[in-house]
Amino acid sequence: MIYLMTIAAAVSLFVLYKFLPTRKIFLVICTVLLVVFSVSAFIHTRQSQQKEISRAQLEELQARQKIFAEWYADYQKDIDRLDRNWQLYHNILDKLDDMNAENFNAEALWLRLKELEGESIDEQLKMHMLAPPAGLDIESRKLVETVIRKTQRYVDAQTQAISMSATESNPAAQKDLETLRARLNDIMIRESPEGLFTAQEISAIRSILGD
Repeated sequence: MIYLMTIAAAVSLFVLYKFLPTRKIFLVICTVLLVVFSVSAFIHTRQSQQKEISRAQLEELQARQKIFAEWYADYQKDIDRLDRNWQLYHNILDKLDDMNAENFNAEALWLRLKELEGESIDEQLKMHMLAPPAGLDIESRKLVETVIRKTQRYVDAQTQAISMSATESNPAAQKDLETLRARLNDIMIRESPEGLFTAQEISAIRSILGD
């Protein structure tokens, strides 16, 4: 576009040079055209630079969106496993409430809780190895760190409750069913973690990333 305008201007100047009555007028017109073309070229260059910057910023934002989306998908799988462990824990205690002295198997209860304890400890270790993904902006990274700390506190309390219950149910302690039931229910009530509330942080991250 600029190239065509330059050619048109050159032709116009040639015509003006031939037909204008004085060279002074011609020089004034040349000066005006030079200013106009200089301003036009400057504006065009700035617009091109802004488009390049905007494209680079968009690509960077999309890259951050992908980084967070992949991290969050893996994080959600971990949370699903934590939820599964906690549901299994409650199921075990619920079944204990339905038992009587005749069908109660202390060894089976203990083995189920010990197995669940091992799975919970595995998840606990995994949560304490979590870190924000590389490539996020500083603000998003801080929010991810808050999510991780909340999750670590949650899994610590969850594992504590399950481990204490497994220890309490050891058949070597020789508790009667009613005593064991009361002790396990007390542990579950006292040691249960508070809810894992991370929606505010996740929403803030998505807002920053324009997701």
